[in-house]
Amino acid sequence: MLLKRMIGEKNTLSVEHGRNIWPVRADVVQLEQVIINLVVNARDAMPNGGSILIRTANVTEGEAASLKFDGMTPADYVLIDVEDTGTGMSPEIIQKIFEPFFTTKELGKGTGLGLSTVYGIVKQTEGFIYPVSTVGVGTTFKIFLPRYVPTVEEVNAKALAAAAPVKDLTGQERILLVEDEESVRAFSARALKATGYEVFEADSGEDALFVLEDLDYKVDLIISDVVMPEMDGPTMLKAIRGKMTNLKIIFVSGYAEESVRRDIEDDQSVDFLPKPYSLDQINSKVKEVLQRQDKEH
Repeated sequence: MLLKRMIGEKNTLSVEHGRNIWPVRADVVQLEQVIINLVVNARDAMPNGGSILIRTANVTEGEAASLKFDGMTPADYVLIDVEDTGTGMSPEIIQKIFEPFFTTKELGKGTGLGLSTVYGIVKQTEGFIYPVSTVGVGTTFKIFLPRYVPTVEEVNAKALAAAAPVKDLTGQERILLVEDEESVRAFSARALKATGYEVFEADSGEDALFVLEDLDYKVDLIISDVVMPEMDGPTMLKAIRGKMTNLKIIFVSGYAEESVRRDIEDDQSVDFLPKPYSLDQINSKVKEVLQRQDKEH
């Protein structure tokens, strides 16, 4: 449902699942973020509309060996294909697409961190991702995730974890989410709304100022990307600090916390969340910051 809403009416989305797909070991929310990101990119590559196909299949060790993808060791994998009928990419662009900040979008339309985040998540899962593209025909991103066979110890540990008390990550506070990458924003908003928060969204620092004005500056927490076109996170914070003296803010960044903090002159009540993050990490951080705020009051 989320993907269909994001691709608009000009495009069609279909899913073809293989039979008896093997399990993989991955953070389900990060994996969703990968799919959302690739589908948004596919949509952007089809300005006049087109079709997107998501396909899954098991790939045996023998089949993997015959594929000859650079750097991929032969093993059992689960393959996820995200295929579009878009403009395609030249070999020169394909070489650069996973570099941080590389983007084919016009200035002010996203920082290009989407695919480098996708690459990071797939690598973290010990998987591989390869783009196969023909200019004028379309692109397929092929994601190979290693087949997961649980050990006896892991099966037992899972049973124990299931019996453990669940921590309460729910809340009703108002949160403003500021993020220029549409796929990351959609994923984060959904994660927070699912636990009960009232979430407002802005796609830039400037947009956040308008949203805050509309809300009469009544939000309990702002979660903002640091690097954004036009107005970045620290500049936005400076602009609103006068109106929101007790503001709590969580900055999100793919950079190390120390380098981000150097750019923030006023770091009172500034918290930090590294990118990419899981559903549990963002909800735990939000709960921690809001609970601390309650104690201070």
